[in-house]
Amino acid sequence: MSTHPAARRAVIAALVAGAMVLAGCGGAQAKREAAGLDPEGSPADIYVNMAAAYYQRGQLDSALDRGLRALEEDKRNADAHYVLAIVYQRLGKRVEAERHFEEALRLDPDNPEYLNARGTILCTQGRYDAAIEQFDAAAANRLYATPEVALMNASDCSRRAGRGTEAERYLREALSRNANYPPALLAMARLNFDRGDYPSARQYMGRYGRVGRASPDALLLAHRIEAKLGNAAAAKALGDALRRQYPDAPEVMEL
Repeated sequence: MSTHPAARRAVIAALVAGAMVLAGCGGAQAKREAAGLDPEGSPADIYVNMAAAYYQRGQLDSALDRGLRALEEDKRNADAHYVLAIVYQRLGKRVEAERHFEEALRLDPDNPEYLNARGTILCTQGRYDAAIEQFDAAAANRLYATPEVALMNASDCSRRAGRGTEAERYLREALSRNANYPPALLAMARLNFDRGDYPSARQYMGRYGRVGRASPDALLLAHRIEAKLGNAAAAKALGDALRRQYPDAPEVMEL
C-alpha cells in the first residue's frame, strides 16, 4: 500500500470532505492541498491525487479513470481503493463502492478516515449499528486528527435510528474533543430549541456564531430562538439577513 504522506493528505482532505453527508468536514486549505500534485510521489500516488482533484471539481468520469489508473500502477494502494469507493458511491454503484471500501480497509484496517467515510455510507443505507461501529472505531484512534467529525456523524446516525439519548451523548462527546466544532454547536442549539430550552439554545447559537457560517438554516434557527425569547428586534434583523443573503433559500418560506 502507499504510505506517501502527500498522497494520503490529498486523498483524505478531498474525499472525506466529498463523502461526508452527515456532517461536513474539510476546509478551504484542505481542498487546495487536494488539488495539488506531488512531483515526488509514486505514479499510483500521483493518479490518486489527480482523482481527488477531479472529484472535487465534480468531474466524476475523470476521477474514476485516474483512480483505475492508480490501481494499474499499484493494486495494493489503499488510497486508490478509497478514491474509487467514494467515486463509485457517488455514481450510485453500491456493489463496486463496497468492494473497494473493503479492500482499502483490508490494506489499512486502522485508518480512521476510511472508517469514518465507510460509516457515513452505511448510515445512508440504514445500516445504523454497523455505521456507528465504524464511527466509534475511527474516533477511538489516537492518531485521528479530527475525532469530532466521526462523533458528529455517530450522533446524526443515532438520530436517524431514533436513538435520541445516544445522539445527544455523541454530540457532547464531539464538543468535548473540540469545543468550537461548528456542526456540533449548531446541532446542540437545535436540540435545545426543540426541547423548549431557549436560553441554552441561544448560548449554543452564540458559540456557533463565533466560529460557524451564517448559513440559511443557522440564520433561521437563530431567528426562531430570538423570537421565542421575545427579542423581536433581533428576530427581525436575523430574518432580514436571511432574506437579503439567501433570497432563494427554502428557509425564507419558513420565516
